[in-house]
Amino acid sequence: MLTSTSAIYNRDILNSLKTRKEQIKVLLIGNNPIEMTNVYDKLRSYRSKNYIADVCFSVQDSVKKMLKAKPDCVLIDDNVVVSQLKEFFNNLKKNGKLKNIPIVLLKSTNFSSAIQNDAQDYLLKGNLDSEILNNTIEKNLRIRQLQR
Repeated sequence: MLTSTSAIYNRDILNSLKTRKEQIKVLLIGNNPIEMTNVYDKLRSYRSKNYIADVCFSVQDSVKKMLKAKPDCVLIDDNVVVSQLKEFFNNLKKNGKLKNIPIVLLKSTNFSSAIQNDAQDYLLKGNLDSEILNNTIEKNLRIRQLQR
């Protein structure tokens, strides 16, 4: 009887390890609640990862939020005020705790911008789906790990 109970217990442990999802913390920064909700929903719909997403609607408050939430990756919308984006990237470069967090710019168009050069990567919002979003986040996390 003891053997069968321990076998069931071990099987349950193995099953829980197989089904456990990797947790990735993502901070979404933008001023459009509809677009941020759309990105949030795409993150949550990706089945093999457990994305823990937090949203910040103020670029000015985003650095404080990053220090508190300690995200693995940041997705920032490009339709916020350009001067605020520049200040955001300057603050990241100055802060040793934040400068290694991958930043992905969510863009409306494929036109190049100066801000795009400060981000590690970018995604076009028009083509965004959960698979593309996940692949981009994973790629940028791997790149950051290799750079350390």
